[in-house]
Amino acid sequence: MPFRIKVSLFVIAFLVVLVFVVPMLVPVPAAPGTQPLAALARNAEYVNVAGVDLHVQVFPADGPEAPGAEPLFVLLHDYAFSSYTFAEFGPVLTAYGTAVAFDRPGFGLSERPLPSSGRYDVGFDPYTSEAQVRLTVGLLDQLGAGEAILIGNGVGGRVALEVAMAHPERVAGLVLLSTPAFVADGREAPGWFLNSPQMRKLGPVFLRQLAEAPGEQLLLGAFHDDAVVTDELRAAHAVTTSVDDWDRALWEISRVGRAPSLEGRLDGVGVPVLVVAGEPDTSFPAEDAERLTAELRNAQLVTLSGCGRIPQLECPEVLTDVLHDWLTATGLASRR
Repeated sequence: MPFRIKVSLFVIAFLVVLVFVVPMLVPVPAAPGTQPLAALARNAEYVNVAGVDLHVQVFPADGPEAPGAEPLFVLLHDYAFSSYTFAEFGPVLTAYGTAVAFDRPGFGLSERPLPSSGRYDVGFDPYTSEAQVRLTVGLLDQLGAGEAILIGNGVGGRVALEVAMAHPERVAGLVLLSTPAFVADGREAPGWFLNSPQMRKLGPVFLRQLAEAPGEQLLLGAFHDDAVVTDELRAAHAVTTSVDDWDRALWEISRVGRAPSLEGRLDGVGVPVLVVAGEPDTSFPAEDAERLTAELRNAQLVTLSGCGRIPQLECPEVLTDVLHDWLTATGLASRR
């Protein structure tokens, strides 16, 4: 065999070992500065849905008819955030009914199931878009609610839309806050690569930067005015990256990839929909909001000037007025 071929084969073999074998031999320490979920959630409230403990915040309706009051609002947070983004807005909704916010798996204080030998003990992958629908509807079942008004922020709005498409009988109305419905299909990298044993081991390490400066930038980038981000908000936001194995759970979400575009699939959503867009909000351009409104049969678009991607935190008073007008106009609820 010619020497140059031997050298080439050696180089190829070396690269194969470097890429596929070495990562499996290198020990990866746990993410620093984390605590067991039980230590962080001593006073938290949970509802078990399909075997997954979901952290919930319940805002009971005001007034003498509070027990079982209608309507029920279910609040769905954006990617990289958690139910804390509704902590101040939830009480506003109690003037109309009961509101429940919950942390989707991988965020906040909800349980983070992790696979063993490629399988989850709960019997399904809780991080897929289909699982988000299943968990949301399952929460309604556990709460004894036939239907609810879903208020979704960002990716949480995508979940709300998918629930309305899959289970229209469970949704009375939708409020979509900066909701990206028309994203490109696929992942940032091939699925086989993201799901390889090597990347399942090393991928979480790459995501640990979100507990530091990049995570701070991600938080600030959601607001039009950085001054809105107080130390209290920073502390609430940091809960997600304070739980043991948060990086592994976030990798499970990342490897699933982007949800498919909803283009051409929204005509079946017949319930009243309020589409809320911030201005300026580069993550949710005005033309996307207009397109989303046009593809829905019964939608109203409201643009909030000087408001970013998390309007319930940055522009709560204006959002409250808009929501009140919409609830009254649609007949979905009135002040108690």
